[in-house]
Amino acid sequence: MKYSISLFCFLTLSLQVFSQGRIVMNDDGYLVIKNSAFVVIDNNNANALSETGTGGRIISENETNVVRWNISDAMGLYTLPFYDDVNGSEIPVSMNITTAGSAGASNHVDFSTYGGPNYDNFFYMPSDVLNMASAVAGTVNNSSKVVDRFWMLDANHTTKPDVTLSLSYSDIEWNAPGNIITEGNLAAQRWNSDLNDWDPLGLPPTGICNTATNVVSGISFTGSEFYKSWTLVDNTTPLPIELLSNETECSNNHLVFKWSTATETNNDYFTIEKSLDGVNFVTAGTVDGAGNSTSIKNYSFTDFNSYAGSSYYRLTQTDYNGAHKTFPVVSAKDCNSYAVEVNAYNNQNGSIVIVLDAAAVDNYSAVLYDAQGNRVKAQDFESVKGNNNFKLDVSNCQLGVYFLQINHGGEQVSKKIFIN
Repeated sequence: MKYSISLFCFLTLSLQVFSQGRIVMNDDGYLVIKNSAFVVIDNNNANALSETGTGGRIISENETNVVRWNISDAMGLYTLPFYDDVNGSEIPVSMNITTAGSAGASNHVDFSTYGGPNYDNFFYMPSDVLNMASAVAGTVNNSSKVVDRFWMLDANHTTKPDVTLSLSYSDIEWNAPGNIITEGNLAAQRWNSDLNDWDPLGLPPTGICNTATNVVSGISFTGSEFYKSWTLVDNTTPLPIELLSNETECSNNHLVFKWSTATETNNDYFTIEKSLDGVNFVTAGTVDGAGNSTSIKNYSFTDFNSYAGSSYYRLTQTDYNGAHKTFPVVSAKDCNSYAVEVNAYNNQNGSIVIVLDAAAVDNYSAVLYDAQGNRVKAQDFESVKGNNNFKLDVSNCQLGVYFLQINHGGEQVSKKIFIN
């Protein structure tokens, strides 16, 4: 005979097994948890939840439908016989504690798991997850490389235990329409809630996939790497490249954009873009990536044609398969110095007048950019010693804000010009 226990609750509800009590699940007995209920196993022995006969089935299928196991500082192999009722699959989770966490009667691990309705994980992410492969939420979505399921393992210990996990999945969760996954490449990856990003730095995609049993095992990590939300990803396309830093600095009056990566997978190249307003960007240059790397890589790009005054830079990383990720914008310092005083103004008669006091006969160039950073005019001038007045024809330019850049040798100066 088969038995089923269902917990339905609009408030928090717990089914507790006290002291030396145990839950024994026999011959396909069901424990169905719904409506944010949770079951508390108040016994830290690994055999406090066990199976006999053909075993048992726990249905969670929501982040908030939780089995809370008060493990304290115990060690051993803790197994949750989760079941995917939609696809009719047993999907057990096993956690082998190899180094104990801190002691405490209420120190526990909360277990839950759920699958999604289709390949696009972006629409059913756990509450702490912000994106599916992009530091800028929504700009990249690599759900096609991720199984249609998440696992939550939430430890509240002050010092969390070191563990080795095994996660099971249904076939339909990796080969559903929209997914592009090689099953044998599946590995576990966690969401780092401190970095607010998928984290291959502290823990790259890990584990060994057994395609016959639909289990990824050998997912080992220390207590300091014990974060809540996990999924399985095709390890040839992890979520995402890990950027340690990106910043700008000045060197010899030129702007240098610098960045470092902790890990790279299939990283083809980086694109550096710049902007005068932080909204409209143009390409400043590209730098080759390392391909695949698990060590820190330092990069830099010197912009010999940087804007004078305030400007902005951003970095985009592109994989061999064309997938790309854009990182947050950083502001840039004014690295330009100019020995000669330069003024410029619109004479309201179709010209910009450039006024400068030159120390000798010399060559200058003027370049006019629109507000989007597009080059619209350029002209060379030769100065005389003393006062100079040059005119740049703008009679065909549309009304708006422009930026005039005066170049002299390795020096630059920029002026904002209104054409009206």
